[in-house]
Amino acid sequence: MIRNYFKIAWRNIRANKLFTALNIAGLAIGLCVCILLFAFVNTELNFDRMYSNSEDIYRVNMETSEEYDFETWATMPNAVGPAIAQDIPQVNKMTRLIKDDFGATASLKIDEKNFNENGLYLADSTLFKMFDFHFIKGNRQQAFSQPKSIVLSQSTKERLFGNKDAMGKIISVNNRDSLQVSGIYKDLPKNSVIDCNLVYNIMDSWMGTNVYWSNASYETYVQLRPNADVAEVQNQASKLIDKYVDKEGQYFTKFLFQPLTKIHLYSSDIREGYSSRLGSISTIKSLLFLSILVLLIACINYMNLSTANSQKRSKGIEMNKILGANRRQMFSLFYMETGILVFISILVGYGISFSALPLFRNITGNELTYTELLSPEILLSLLVIWSLVTLIAGSYPALSMSSISPLSLVNTSKKKQSVTDFVRKGLVVFQFAASIILIIAVTIIFQQMDFIKNKKLGYNPNGVVALSVKSAESYQQVQQAINDLKRQTNVESVSAVQSIPGDNESGRSVRKLSTDATGMPISSCRTDGSVVETMQLNLLAGNSLPESIVKGDSIVYTLINEKISQYLGFKTPEEAIGKYINTELGDKSIVTGVVENFNYNSLKEDVGGYMYYKSNNAPESIRTLLVRYKTSNLSEFMGQLQKNFTNNLPNTAFDYQFLDTHVASLYTSEEKTAETATAFSLLAIFIACLGLFGLAAFTAEARTKEIGIRKVLGASISGVTGLLTKDFLKLVLIAFVIAAPVAYWLMNKWLLDFAYRTEINWWVFAVAGILAVCIALITVSFQAIKAAIANPVKSLRTE
Repeated sequence: MIRNYFKIAWRNIRANKLFTALNIAGLAIGLCVCILLFAFVNTELNFDRMYSNSEDIYRVNMETSEEYDFETWATMPNAVGPAIAQDIPQVNKMTRLIKDDFGATASLKIDEKNFNENGLYLADSTLFKMFDFHFIKGNRQQAFSQPKSIVLSQSTKERLFGNKDAMGKIISVNNRDSLQVSGIYKDLPKNSVIDCNLVYNIMDSWMGTNVYWSNASYETYVQLRPNADVAEVQNQASKLIDKYVDKEGQYFTKFLFQPLTKIHLYSSDIREGYSSRLGSISTIKSLLFLSILVLLIACINYMNLSTANSQKRSKGIEMNKILGANRRQMFSLFYMETGILVFISILVGYGISFSALPLFRNITGNELTYTELLSPEILLSLLVIWSLVTLIAGSYPALSMSSISPLSLVNTSKKKQSVTDFVRKGLVVFQFAASIILIIAVTIIFQQMDFIKNKKLGYNPNGVVALSVKSAESYQQVQQAINDLKRQTNVESVSAVQSIPGDNESGRSVRKLSTDATGMPISSCRTDGSVVETMQLNLLAGNSLPESIVKGDSIVYTLINEKISQYLGFKTPEEAIGKYINTELGDKSIVTGVVENFNYNSLKEDVGGYMYYKSNNAPESIRTLLVRYKTSNLSEFMGQLQKNFTNNLPNTAFDYQFLDTHVASLYTSEEKTAETATAFSLLAIFIACLGLFGLAAFTAEARTKEIGIRKVLGASISGVTGLLTKDFLKLVLIAFVIAAPVAYWLMNKWLLDFAYRTEINWWVFAVAGILAVCIALITVSFQAIKAAIANPVKSLRTE
């Protein structure tokens, strides 16, 4: 019986070549999208599950006090981990993790070669056991048995040492520490939030030996004993704050234990973490929604084309029923056809997904590999997808066509088609409503990206290059480099600073009175030189910071933004000039100037308090030179810059970053979202057009004789074309009426993530509606014109 169903179904598929081609094309594209996205989502959901104790490992986060807006931070003081391990019996292991120099790029020197490194960490030795490091040379038990030891990942060893043996070799870090290689470990999986390239012992640094409850810069991970009560451990950990920290020093109120397997996707609202491998559960949900939407549109195509084709096949169905076929048998036959078509489409879609993988990686920015497309989870999902798509796509055609009555051979009434036509039109409306929503969404996303790119930040990042000098052997080297730079004709100004805006400033508080328990959290940045000129800040009152300070001067000279000035109660910027303020930098901090608020962080965040300062006894070091340049030959200028740098700082790697590139990097995620949404929108519209093209073809074929009669009676080509297209255009207009408010609600919600955002303009909806109408008109008119110019004699020959 099944064999016969298969033969009949295959014969029907081959007999309707246009129907088959359109359906396979639509389903294959939809399935290709699903396969790629499911593979990506599968890797995201499996982050950190490869570790043997992953279910018992937690990152300890902390919630800040009201002074810091009750934020959740991933970093905390280095005393927290040892206290938790010592005082709470249910804690099995603890490790602290911090990037070298609080996250700044490290400068490594091996023999006479200099290297830049962004993945250098300090950690406790328990890191290697907790996270299953697999050592190729050396071993995890003895990795830190000797002082000043460092271990490297396999790829880092190859980058730094090539084919040479690295064991026992010396690596100089920031011209400060000389560390000996004691082990090589296999690269950590790419779906691990722990992303160390090199690790050295935190106990070989003041960061481990100087234990304190103040500076919150350390990630802390704990491994609990099996079946431990997490809520109870979390409660016990929070009680340690009162035990070890005085009330006036409690800027954090409790600890929160975040499961290791949740860190990757559920950390978007958590600040200060070090991992470069953080995702977003909202992105996963959006991609799943897009993939299901594209596949659903493809399924709707199948339903529409199948029911449209039912008129052509009705006589065969009716004859089968007259000869004794029951509804169940016909139902099975149609499902067999659907199953075969979906199976072919999956094979085609799966093949396309391999070819499209490089393009997918380029659009979305993820690192999906061919191996992941062959994973057991994906192969199993193909079976699930085949079953679901067959069930969904085949449901309505099977129900509709299997219910055709044999009496319809003698009953030519079209009432029986009314329900089918209504459902078909409803499905077309759904397809185009979804497509219009995607068009509007993509337009608004690009509008927001353009708004961000063109918004005045309060400073000018264009034409500024930042050079890392934190590894300089002395400040005299830095000063000599500055002097040489200023002599270059293409250099407009140079400023030595602690960090570039929004990258590595210090967190402090300003208070109205020294006795205030709480204050205003600010970012502070040490600087030497005219930072106003280099950054092109808008000075509202006063002057820039002094070029030099006499030896013995204990005053801290500050340059504050409007936000700080207003918080301190100054009615005008001019009123703040010359006033002493409490900055946590000593007893004498004086305001020399007030600048206009500038966006040093992403435009997703509102402007906070920002202060540049200069002092003889500054607690922070100069790490960066900001060089404002003006040249038409950038490559030549950078060559001169590197020559200057190498001459003055021979033992430091030449590490630079353009300030405008740094600003653009703050919105990489949104740029990728825009590109991904655009690609999927185009695919969804293309699939919808395939269905519309097929429906137009079947409609024209069903009305061939009607068209012939109209032409004999004098109907024009334009009149016949309009007759065939107007019904479809009505459906698109209905789809627009439904889609517009839905799109407005969705995109308004998305824009709320930005502190600074564009307006949703009416013309966006108008353009989307016109575009949808044009797309539908172009798609349908091809078949309509073809039918309109056909010879009416041929269509009436059989009458």
